[in-house]
Amino acid sequence: MKHISTTAVALLIGSAPLFSQTSDLVFFTDDGSKFTLIVDGDVKNEIPAARVVATGIRTESPMLIVRFEDASIPQIRKPFYGPAGKEYTVMITTNKKGERVLRPTGEAALGTARPEPQGKPIPASFEEDRPVATTPATNPGTTIDQSVGVEGVHQTTTVTVVEEDGAGSGGENIQINMGVNGMGINMGVRVDDGTGTSGTTTTTRTTMRTTTTTTTSGGIATAEPTQPVTAPVREPEVNRMPGYTGPVGCGMPMSNTEFGDARKSIEGQSFEDTKMKIARQVGRDRCFTTEQVKGIMGLFSFEDNKLEFAKYAYDRTHDIGNYFKLNDAFSFSSSVDELNTYIESR
Repeated sequence: MKHISTTAVALLIGSAPLFSQTSDLVFFTDDGSKFTLIVDGDVKNEIPAARVVATGIRTESPMLIVRFEDASIPQIRKPFYGPAGKEYTVMITTNKKGERVLRPTGEAALGTARPEPQGKPIPASFEEDRPVATTPATNPGTTIDQSVGVEGVHQTTTVTVVEEDGAGSGGENIQINMGVNGMGINMGVRVDDGTGTSGTTTTTRTTMRTTTTTTTSGGIATAEPTQPVTAPVREPEVNRMPGYTGPVGCGMPMSNTEFGDARKSIEGQSFEDTKMKIARQVGRDRCFTTEQVKGIMGLFSFEDNKLEFAKYAYDRTHDIGNYFKLNDAFSFSSSVDELNTYIESR
C-alpha cells in the first residue's frame, strides 16, 4: 500500500487596529529641513527627518514640540487639537517674519500616510520555462535547463540530478515539475511501497551538478534605465467648520460648552492681568473661532489688553479668514491698523 503525505501551512491572521481610539499626525517641512517631533513628551523619531509620522496618539489635544536639526532654528512648541479616529497633516513652514510656524493642511482616513512597502523589481523581459519531461525511475539522471534573456544577455543554468538506489529497494521515483513567474522548480520524491525484502538495506545517493553559461550578443550588453513609476499623491481634505471655506489657522475649535466654561472662568477674575493669564492658558492647548476670540476680548476693559489677546489668538484660531470681524471690538482705529499689520506679517 503506497502512502504519500503532504503538509502545507500558509495562513496569516491579522486584526485591524482600533482606529477609533487613536489618531495619527503627519508632519513635514516645506523646505526639507530635518527635525525631531515630540508629542506629549514622547520622542517620535530618534533621527531627524523632513517628514515624520506619529501614530497611535491617544489624546485629542496633545502638546507638540518640533526640534530642528539645525540648532540655529528655534524649536516650536504648540498645542494641537484633533478628534480621534483620523489622520491629520501639518506643514511646518516659514511666515513673513521668518519664523517657523505650524499650518494644518488637512485630514484623511487613518493609515494613508504610512510608507508603502517597496515592490520587487520587474524584469525587462523573460522566457517561459522549457517543459521538462517526467523522469522514469530507470533514467540515470535528470537535466533541467533554465534560460533567461535580458537586453542581449542570455544566461543558461543547467542542473543535473543523478539518483542511485541500492539493490533490493522497492518503490518508484516521482518527478514533479513546476513553473512560477518564469522560475522553474524540479523536485524528485522517492516513494517506498514497503514491499522490499526483510532485512535489506536501501542506500540512496543523489548527485547534483549545476552549470551556468552566460553569453552576450553584439559585444557589451547594455540595459536602458527604467523610469520610476510615481503614483499620484492625493491631497488631503482640509478639516473645516461647517459652512466655512476660508483659510484655516488651527485645528477644530473648542465646542460651545467648553468655551462657555472657559469664558465663565475668565470673567470671574477681578484683575486684567489675571484674566489675560487664564485666557492664555485656555489657548495654550485649544483652538478658537473668531467669534470666541471676540467674546474673550469683550471681557477686557483696556484697549491694549484686547489688542494683545487678538494677536495671541491669531495662530490659535480656526477660521482666520473671518478675523476682520474683530475690527468693531476695538474703540480706536489705530488698534485695527496695528492688528492688520501684525496679521500681514505672519
